[in-house]
Amino acid sequence: MSAVTASLPAVRKGTYVFLEDARRTSHVYLMAEVDASALKAARARAASPVSYVSYVVKATADVLADYPDARAVILGGRSPKLTTQAAVHAKVLFDKTVDGQRCVVSGVVHDVQDLDVPAVQAAVDVYKTADVDDRGPFANAKRLQRLPLPAFRAVYRTMMRNPVRRAALQGTFAVTSIGHARVGAILPLITGTLGLGVGHIADAPVVREGALAVAPVFTLSLVFDHRVLDGAMAAEILAGIKNRLETWELA
Repeated sequence: MSAVTASLPAVRKGTYVFLEDARRTSHVYLMAEVDASALKAARARAASPVSYVSYVVKATADVLADYPDARAVILGGRSPKLTTQAAVHAKVLFDKTVDGQRCVVSGVVHDVQDLDVPAVQAAVDVYKTADVDDRGPFANAKRLQRLPLPAFRAVYRTMMRNPVRRAALQGTFAVTSIGHARVGAILPLITGTLGLGVGHIADAPVVREGALAVAPVFTLSLVFDHRVLDGAMAAEILAGIKNRLETWELA
């Protein structure tokens, strides 16, 4: 059998450069099991379809309102600097097929702190239903894919030098979901301070007030940059998101 060697597909250039950036981050991971019963009830009551990802996006933004350190962007180097912003932007990852090649592209929901869940879902739907072409919300990504890899890398690094622009393009936090597949958890890589992974939802045994019950449960993972946050604060943030999701109908 002979091997076939080919150039990196154009649609993979973004992932390749992103991973180069992610290597600079000091990743630490936490995980929590979330009882999705309250979210399931909220979805049933919603006037239009709402994804679990949109609830995770909104819950995370609500919790980060109380943690300015987690809204910081770090620029490393010989003299590292932290820039903290009031705005909370969420980067959401989408599975797409472009020119016959499966790839992941990202879209950013801006100023989540000012949005309700239907508005978050509307923003997510714009990206979810769009093609990766020169006309829609992925137009800039499509243009970058046409560049040679060294030029792509240079443009990316230039765009990310400004911390405010970095947050606007990469999000204050990121959300990756593998809920479409029967896979329990994902531990994503990040280039920012926080990222969350949403696993597949499945019925599982839970204990409520000392009694055993069956409920829809998913694993929520949180990855954080240890250069910016310590484990104690990250654990509080994950616990806060879990509590917000599990008590949605009571909020």
